[in-house]
Amino acid sequence: MRYAAEPVPSGIDPVIAEYLDRQFNAIGLAFTPEGRVVLPTVSTLPARLIPGALVYLEDGKDPTQNGFYGCVKNSQGEGEWKKII
Repeated sequence: MRYAAEPVPSGIDPVIAEYLDRQFNAIGLAFTPEGRVVLPTVSTLPARLIPGALVYLEDGKDPTQNGFYGCVKNSQGEGEWKKII
Protein backbone atom coordinates (compact mmCIF):
# COMPACT_ATOMS: atom_id res chain seq x y z
CA MET A 1 0.00 0.00 0.00
CA ARG A 2 1.20 3.53 -0.77
CA TYR A 3 0.06 6.87 0.65
CA ALA A 4 0.98 10.36 -0.53
CA ALA A 5 -0.67 13.37 1.07
CA GLU A 6 -1.59 16.42 -0.93
CA PRO A 7 0.13 19.65 0.14
CA VAL A 8 -1.72 21.62 2.80
CA PRO A 9 -3.57 24.54 1.15
CA SER A 10 -1.68 27.83 1.33
CA GLY A 11 -4.57 29.69 3.01
CA ILE A 12 -4.32 27.59 6.19
CA ASP A 13 -2.90 29.12 9.39
CA PRO A 14 0.90 28.45 9.31
CA VAL A 15 0.99 26.70 12.70
CA ILE A 16 -1.85 24.36 11.71
CA ALA A 17 -0.31 23.82 8.25
CA GLU A 18 3.03 22.75 9.79
CA TYR A 19 1.22 20.40 12.19
CA LEU A 20 -0.73 18.83 9.33
CA ASP A 21 2.44 18.49 7.23
CA ARG A 22 4.17 16.63 10.07
CA GLN A 23 1.19 14.34 10.62
CA PHE A 24 0.75 13.59 6.90
CA ASN A 25 4.47 12.89 6.65
CA ALA A 26 4.29 10.46 9.59
CA ILE A 27 1.31 8.69 8.01
CA GLY A 28 3.17 8.48 4.70
CA LEU A 29 6.24 7.02 6.40
CA ALA A 30 4.09 4.36 8.04
CA PHE A 31 3.10 3.15 4.56
CA THR A 32 6.54 3.55 2.95
CA PRO A 33 8.57 0.38 2.35
CA GLU A 34 11.65 0.16 4.55
CA GLY A 35 14.71 1.85 3.09
CA ARG A 36 12.70 4.28 0.97
CA VAL A 37 12.20 7.87 2.05
CA VAL A 38 9.93 10.45 0.44
CA LEU A 39 10.42 14.00 1.71
CA PRO A 40 7.52 16.40 2.16
CA THR A 41 7.27 19.07 -0.53
CA VAL A 42 6.72 22.60 0.81
CA SER A 43 6.22 25.99 -0.87
CA THR A 44 8.00 27.85 1.96
CA LEU A 45 10.47 26.60 4.54
CA PRO A 46 8.65 25.71 7.78
CA ALA A 47 8.91 28.27 10.58
CA ARG A 48 9.24 25.49 13.15
CA LEU A 49 12.91 24.54 13.17
CA ILE A 50 13.47 20.89 14.09
CA PRO A 51 17.14 19.89 13.74
CA GLY A 52 17.34 16.82 11.51
CA ALA A 53 14.21 17.68 9.50
CA LEU A 54 14.43 17.38 5.71
CA VAL A 55 12.10 18.93 3.12
CA TYR A 56 11.95 19.60 -0.61
CA LEU A 57 11.23 23.27 -1.34
CA GLU A 58 9.24 24.04 -4.48
CA ASP A 59 9.01 27.83 -4.46
CA GLY A 60 6.49 29.08 -7.02
CA LYS A 61 7.81 32.65 -6.79
CA ASP A 62 11.56 31.99 -7.01
CA PRO A 63 12.45 28.65 -8.66
CA THR A 64 16.17 29.28 -8.03
CA GLN A 65 15.45 28.42 -4.38
CA ASN A 66 13.98 24.99 -5.23
CA GLY A 67 15.81 22.03 -3.78
CA PHE A 68 16.43 19.87 -0.75
CA TYR A 69 16.88 21.56 2.64
CA GLY A 70 17.96 20.21 6.00
CA CYS A 71 17.52 21.82 9.40
CA VAL A 72 20.82 21.92 11.31
CA LYS A 73 21.93 23.52 14.57
CA ASN A 74 23.95 26.71 14.13
CA SER A 75 26.78 27.89 16.42
CA GLN A 76 24.19 29.18 18.92
CA GLY A 77 22.53 25.76 19.04
CA GLU A 78 19.43 26.97 17.21
CA GLY A 79 17.97 25.27 14.15
CA GLU A 80 18.31 26.84 10.71
CA TRP A 81 17.56 25.65 7.18
CA LYS A 82 20.50 24.89 4.88
CA LYS A 83 20.13 24.09 1.20
CA ILE A 84 21.61 20.68 0.40
CA ILE A 85 21.09 20.59 -3.37
